Amino acid sequence: MSSDVTPPESDASRERDITVLHSRSFADLPKIQADLLGADVRVADLFLRFVRETAAARDDRQRLMTLIGDFTFLAFPQATHLVLVVRDEASGGLRPLIAKSRSGDAPSVALSSTLVRKVLDEGMSVVFTRAQAETASESIVTSGIKTAICAPLTGMDQAFGIIQLDIRGTNKGTFSRKDVDRITVFAHHVALVLDNHRLHLEQRKAFESTIDALVHSLSLKDPGTATHSVRVRDVAVQLGLRLGLSDTQLEPLRVAALLHDMGKHGVRDEVLLKPGRLSDTEREEMMSHTELTQNILDRIFYPAPLKDVPQIAAYHHEKMNGSGPFKIPGNSIPIQSRIISVADAFDALVSARVYKKALPPEQVLAILDQGRNLEWDGEIVDCLKTHLAEIMAAVYVDDSHTRRAA
Repeated sequence: MSSDVTPPESDASRERDITVLHSRSFADLPKIQADLLGADVRVADLFLRFVRETAAARDDRQRLMTLIGDFTFLAFPQATHLVLVVRDEASGGLRPLIAKSRSGDAPSVALSSTLVRKVLDEGMSVVFTRAQAETASESIVTSGIKTAICAPLTGMDQAFGIIQLDIRGTNKGTFSRKDVDRITVFAHHVALVLDNHRLHLEQRKAFESTIDALVHSLSLKDPGTATHSVRVRDVAVQLGLRLGLSDTQLEPLRVAALLHDMGKHGVRDEVLLKPGRLSDTEREEMMSHTELTQNILDRIFYPAPLKDVPQIAAYHHEKMNGSGPFKIPGNSIPIQSRIISVADAFDALVSARVYKKALPPEQVLAILDQGRNLEWDGEIVDCLKTHLAEIMAAVYVDDSHTRRAA
């Protein structure tokens, strides 16, 4: 946020700089909201649209801030400036989330200690005006505020910020007692939006930490498998981007690719870490990791966009001819699973293992080409061939894990 926020004035002699014209207690919100929305269909419709559009954008912080700004100026057409500040959890001070004028620039923000106390500590929505210029504080005069309206952003337990609308310059508009009711209700909806966004971010952090813990646990069993999973993720995402996958397809691809080998937790160490070729029985045990992967990942609660991660990860060894572990053919295999299958095979072959040397990328592509549309999706193989140099540069910057054959 580039706008400046002037800390609240603390000089007691300046308390008279602000004259409160109207006020409303947040404690009266239920009655205020019922009266307002019942009496004004246009406002009720506006608030309903605000709720719907912000709910759809809860993952996108920038979009949320834009929506809050746009709907604020729609709800209060006389306002020329908007500032929304919240308490900083680290410092305890106030930091701006939004500071903008109707024209779109980012103005400086002047806050009054009188207002901050009344709004935050007393839970009051207020309309105020500045005093005459000879008695007004410099910060308020400089900002050019004629009249302003301010309300608390109240979460589940306490106020955590304020929203303030100003009328500045030569604008002849004003705020009325009805506007106090309106901003009380609107600020409540804004607070819910911000609270929901915060909770969503916390849930995502919790989910990401679960993923990190799973990958770390795999690294304790077999560091090679864990680093392989990271490279498979990176190759898969590179392929997904070049194949034109949408964001909603890329996110489960990223997570599933990282977790595709989690089932190897259930494979005996003497099989998983065997420095040589596997017997038929051992190979069968190794291939059981796909089913084990799904069993492990099914135990995690996923955000809605990631609900298919267990299946996508488990199907990474399915073959186009239907001969994979789950016997799922061709286009019935999720596109993300088909991408991971190619990325998995490529990295396994291009990387050195205790039981084999690394193959040069060109030889690996030849092997994949032989299995196109039988084992692997031919379109994805072609994408890897076309963009090999870019993908190698992006993913295999440090090739210490490979030893290229001559």
